[in-house]
This record gives sequence, C-alpha cells and structure tokens, in this order.
Amino acid sequence: MEVPRCNRITSYGLATLLVGAFLAITVPVGTVSAQVLQYGDGTPDGKKSFGGGGHLIMFDAGREGRWLNRVEMFGSRYGTATPPDEDFHVYIVDSERTVLRQVALPYSFWERGEEYWRELPIPPIQVPKQFGIGLTFNAHQTKGVYVSTDTVAESHSYSWVPGREGRAMEDVDWMVHATVGDTPDGDPEATDLVLLKTGEAFFDRLVGAGGDPLTVSMAGLGTLAKHEIASIRLGAATSPTATTATLVLLNGMKIECEILSADERSVRIRDGGGAVREFPRADVARIDIK
Repeated sequence: MEVPRCNRITSYGLATLLVGAFLAITVPVGTVSAQVLQYGDGTPDGKKSFGGGGHLIMFDAGREGRWLNRVEMFGSRYGTATPPDEDFHVYIVDSERTVLRQVALPYSFWERGEEYWRELPIPPIQVPKQFGIGLTFNAHQTKGVYVSTDTVAESHSYSWVPGREGRAMEDVDWMVHATVGDTPDGDPEATDLVLLKTGEAFFDRLVGAGGDPLTVSMAGLGTLAKHEIASIRLGAATSPTATTATLVLLNGMKIECEILSADERSVRIRDGGGAVREFPRADVARIDIK
C-alpha cells in the first residue's frame, strides 16, 4: 500500500503560528478554523519503541467540546520486510486517561525504514479541553513502530498503556499532531475503516452491497465499485461502554461508581460525584457489576 508522506502542517496555508515549545497553528477550512496542536520545533531528536508498552501525549484543545478531526504521527516500522498481519491501536482519552474512542489500524499502514509523517485516520470525536492520544503497537525486538521524539523544555508525554496513569517522559514529547476544530470533519458515527487500492484510508459506515458488477454503498462517500476497494474493516472504531458497579471495600464501605480499570494491583473508578479514585486491590472485597 502506498503511504502518503505529506506533513499536514506544510500542506496548509498557515494563518497563525505561535512559536515556542507548543505550537498552535490556525488554518481556515471553509468557514471553520482548524487548529493543529503539537510540541517542539518539528525536528526529530530521537525515537522509541516499548515492548509491551505504549505511548501517550496530552493536549489542550483550548475549550470543552471541540472536535478532534485528525491525528498524525512521525515514525516508521521496523522488523520484517512484510508487515505483520495484525493491528496497532490509537486511543483518544480524557484528562484521567479514560478511553473515549479506540481505533484499530493495520500494521501495513507503516513502511519499514526511514521515519516519516503518517496520518492515522479516525472518525471525528468531540473531546474535553484536556485530552490525549495514545498508541500501542504490541512491539518486541523484531516487530514494532518507532515513535519519534522532539526535545522540549516541559514534557507532556508518557510511557503508557490503557488503564494506567503512565510514566512521564523527561524533556521530550512524542511527535504527534492533533487537529481540532469547531465542527466535525466527517461522520462522528462512522465505525468502518475503508481501505482503497489507491492507498487512501478513511472512516465511513457501510450501508449495503450488491449489483452486477458489485458495488458497495457507504453512508458518506456513496457508491464504490468493488474493484476500487482493498478492504472494509467493520467496527474498526469503538467507544467503550461504561461499566457501572458497586465497589465494596473491606471496611464495609460501598461506592456506586463507574469502573475505569481493574487489575491485580488496583481498581480505578469514577464515583457519583465525577471524581476519579484509585484503591489498592487488597482493600477491595468485591465489585458488583450492574
């Protein structure tokens, strides 16, 4: 699959550039302004891959309720010449690291070798003022994706996997761009990843197929001929369903809550007042799922 190498920042007509450790770039898109969020000077100073781990970078959208419309990452694949037949994952999270949207994308998106900018398609999602973008690649010594780093005075990045707070990086940020806007650029309800034989990839909703020759009907794009399509991956974008429960502690306390994560070490919840709390697993008697 041919991978586009265009850096979205250079492809825009830039209207505003605030120079510093944090760059906020405002670009006119019709009657709506899009803002590209990034850190650093845009020059890679290193790269990392975490076996069994992942990457997280936090952003400030400026205000509540803006739309995250585009995600880009600077990196490249390493390992075998043929990409593994599996997915990597993009996570959109809130300030408490709660996953709002999970997107599965094929490893074949990445070429092996020199690092480059790659758009990671997502359906548009409305985000809180403080939000983050997480990435996991199920990496090991002979398979993975390097995520490039840029030196900064204050890091906003973490070594992270879903369900964890993450370990803060020092003096570097992941080279990830987030484009936010006042309206969605696409269908927020799209869940199906369409891969065309031209190398284009985008999210839409499959609504039907049929005819001779065979055509596929998408909610947004309309009718596509079968010979134009490499594949359609149904349900590639998902939004986790909140798990409500009663947390019962050994001291007898009961807390009505939403379960954010639970493992052998701790249980993280959001209580009825909206506060995120974490309890050692040894203090938990049981969790009653509703």
